[in-house]
Amino acid sequence: MVFEVDLIINCGHLVCVADHPCSVHSSVSDTSTDDVLNDKSVVIKDSKIIDITDFDTCKKKYFSRQTISAEKQIVMPGFINTHCHIAMSFFKGLADDLPLDKWLNEHIWPAEAQYINREFVYDASLHGIAELIKNGVTCFNDMYFITQQTARACVKSGMRAMLGGELVLDFTIGKFHKPEDFLINLRQNIEYVADKPLLDLSIAPHSVYTTSKKSWEMAIETAIKENLLLHTHLCETEKEVLDCKKKYAKTPVEFLDSMGAFETNLIFAHGIHLENSDFDLIKNKNCSVSINLHSNLKLASGIPPIGKYLENGTRISFGTDGVASNNTLSISDEISTAAKLFKALYKNPSFLPAKELVKMATIGGAKALGKEKVIGSIEIGKSADIICVDIDNFQCQPVYDPFSYIVYSMNRQNIKHVIINGQTVMKDRKLLTIDEEVLLENVYKYKNKLRKKG
Repeated sequence: MVFEVDLIINCGHLVCVADHPCSVHSSVSDTSTDDVLNDKSVVIKDSKIIDITDFDTCKKKYFSRQTISAEKQIVMPGFINTHCHIAMSFFKGLADDLPLDKWLNEHIWPAEAQYINREFVYDASLHGIAELIKNGVTCFNDMYFITQQTARACVKSGMRAMLGGELVLDFTIGKFHKPEDFLINLRQNIEYVADKPLLDLSIAPHSVYTTSKKSWEMAIETAIKENLLLHTHLCETEKEVLDCKKKYAKTPVEFLDSMGAFETNLIFAHGIHLENSDFDLIKNKNCSVSINLHSNLKLASGIPPIGKYLENGTRISFGTDGVASNNTLSISDEISTAAKLFKALYKNPSFLPAKELVKMATIGGAKALGKEKVIGSIEIGKSADIICVDIDNFQCQPVYDPFSYIVYSMNRQNIKHVIINGQTVMKDRKLLTIDEEVLLENVYKYKNKLRKKG
């Protein structure tokens, strides 16, 4: 008996990134390992992976009107971007070569106050999501304003996301952000995403330096009550740490610990300037760090002590930050830089091997967001969030180890197909849910407005 399914992907090299060997129907001549399965079909029905099997078995057992021929490609889970500000897309390149404090206070926040509205956030979010898809990102963790407009863009594009249910920031910005509206906006956002299965919400207190003790108390209490992820910036700069010590006589980590933040499910971005005592406080806590290396390097904020996080057993994932401070949304670029930079810093060529970095950028991100039972690896029963990486050209070959190729050689242009929740959103590098010509028209329109900002 032949079963009709929604999609079959015939894979040359299948990188499952599972915590245990994938369960498959294998032939005697199978050359697969626990880490990479060769010549396998991934079978998808109703957005889920229902089987992983040999080509011949798949032909006998399943029929699909849609098949992706990826026999000369690496098929892997989509990247998960665990920290970004997606609606900042139109601020890319607006203010570069500046320290964080000056960049934020003199350029970004004034521009946001002047230009942000519902239409801006929707258009900029759609633009950013398109860039995420082109970079093989199938889920992102966001922090920004006017959340429902980013949610609309996610629905339009078919993107999966963890959205800031409400940004907690202790000062008014323009006409769109008033601190006193936090609970009202959060309730509206919870209701808005309730029937949208690809969207989840977090509570997003911006940072220790922009959010008061009272607001932190409210954010933590709300996160616990609503069972939502807590998402913040932490220890991004030395100034942040010094200012916190002056104000509270505590490091930012000590301050958050005293507030009970580490009793929630917490993800913090950056985490550069932690003290040794801080690592003791977060050890064995339900928290994750999102490494945003390119943004940190570009703003000269510092380099996160990833070796200490590994020793501490803290979950590690990767984010890009917003494109205003990074200028791309490429997780593959982040892990490639991380692989080489940290080897040099720790004077150890075996430090952070390629396979470990790929796991951090996929299943590691899923664990950080509490979504590891749904996404992050290619396993039977999980949602089909999958990317196909083309290696059928002389610049890519020879490929002996797919993990090594992904980290050290892959270019974002090699990402050929993207599937999110079983839906093909990019095929042969062409977006299927977003009109690229409209994106260009919009970005030129906003560019002309923002160019006159001074």
